[in-house]
Amino acid sequence: MYFFESHKLFESNLISLLLLFFFFCFSIPATAQQPALRLYAENDSSTYAGLRLTGQLWMRLNENNPGTLINGQASSSFFDISVRRIRFQTYARIREKTNMTMTLGQNNINYLTARSGEIRLLDFYVDHRLHQFLTVGGGQSGWNGTSRYAAPLTSKMLTLDVSPFMIPTVNQTDNILRKLSAYIKGQVGKWDYRWVFSRPYAPVENTGISAISTFANVKPGIQTAFYLKHQFFEKESNHSPFHPGTYDGERKLLALGMGFERQNDAMWHLNARADTITTPLTLMAIDLFGELPLPKNKALTFYTGYFYYDFGPQYLRVIGFNNVGRGVNEMGTFNGSGNSWPAIGTGHTVYFQGGFMWKIPERGEKIQPFIAGQYSKYQRLDDPVSYFEGGVNLLLNGQGSKITLAFQNRPVFDFSGEGRLLETTRRNAFVLQYQLRIE
Repeated sequence: MYFFESHKLFESNLISLLLLFFFFCFSIPATAQQPALRLYAENDSSTYAGLRLTGQLWMRLNENNPGTLINGQASSSFFDISVRRIRFQTYARIREKTNMTMTLGQNNINYLTARSGEIRLLDFYVDHRLHQFLTVGGGQSGWNGTSRYAAPLTSKMLTLDVSPFMIPTVNQTDNILRKLSAYIKGQVGKWDYRWVFSRPYAPVENTGISAISTFANVKPGIQTAFYLKHQFFEKESNHSPFHPGTYDGERKLLALGMGFERQNDAMWHLNARADTITTPLTLMAIDLFGELPLPKNKALTFYTGYFYYDFGPQYLRVIGFNNVGRGVNEMGTFNGSGNSWPAIGTGHTVYFQGGFMWKIPERGEKIQPFIAGQYSKYQRLDDPVSYFEGGVNLLLNGQGSKITLAFQNRPVFDFSGEGRLLETTRRNAFVLQYQLRIE
């Protein structure tokens, strides 16, 4: 009886979420493009300071992992409202050569974290252009290598959210992707490069030593990251470290990239003789991004890549962004509570996302349905990991005012009687997002 009542409640909440999406689609008017929020100090506009504000609000219906507890009570599903991200960014440019950026913000302010959801410093970095092919900089920043979305511009994504495996050390040895780094960057013809040297933060996960690799509680080595891409058509700006997931069909782009990240003595584990073994962190990827305008105000956007991560033997991280659960009962699985799943680990991953966009006739809005999928073979799991996301963006004013309705489907893993980690079932989540971006 409890199962059927919970299932009916889940369907009722889902219908309410869909009705809210259609209400927003037809009731919120498109807004005109506004000039940049900038204060110019020179007549030639070479020196200025500016401001950006970004916020993402979520209404979500999550089908919880088995055994999830909400305030001590078993819950098969949960509806919540949260602030997925908020950013306050100031930036300045001095005579077209020196740039400064500072960002304050926070992620995942929900019913579990609202009282401690303090705004914190995310970015503070300065760079200077020495030559048209070379810029040097440093500070706490999101300059990362490995792949395009190791530094995702989360307020201009094609999908609802960035897949966790693309930001593999998030909140472990970094601060919401940001690291204390020095970097060089530049563009030479159609080639774009970045080379980053970072001092990682001390790891925050459990660093106890076992046969399963974890982040080492030793003096951290320097992380080195590199990303190189070739741009076949138009060139993207490299002023910011972050890569957009879409340009709303306004650019013709095709970029082939490859990158790596490495840190010596980053991980540790015990061998068969109980000796402590330290191993490097090695991440590698090759990816392809494209956005192709089509006739009649249409556009195709896509991204695909292959990723190889080596965190040491058997490393696996279970993660749930903006998680709603707090603990599990005796019915709990390897996934843990809420919306967690084994997303990052030592092994191989292929990933794809694609979207198709068109303009609504006689209106300024654009519609952009999208799909995405991850398929991973991780060393510790006996079954592959497959994760799917699909949805639709309604662009009221490009990425400045956007509504997204998304569906996510994730695997649930647990131990078999023989001790193997197998996929036992799957769970879903439905998210309605409103995004505002002012700059």
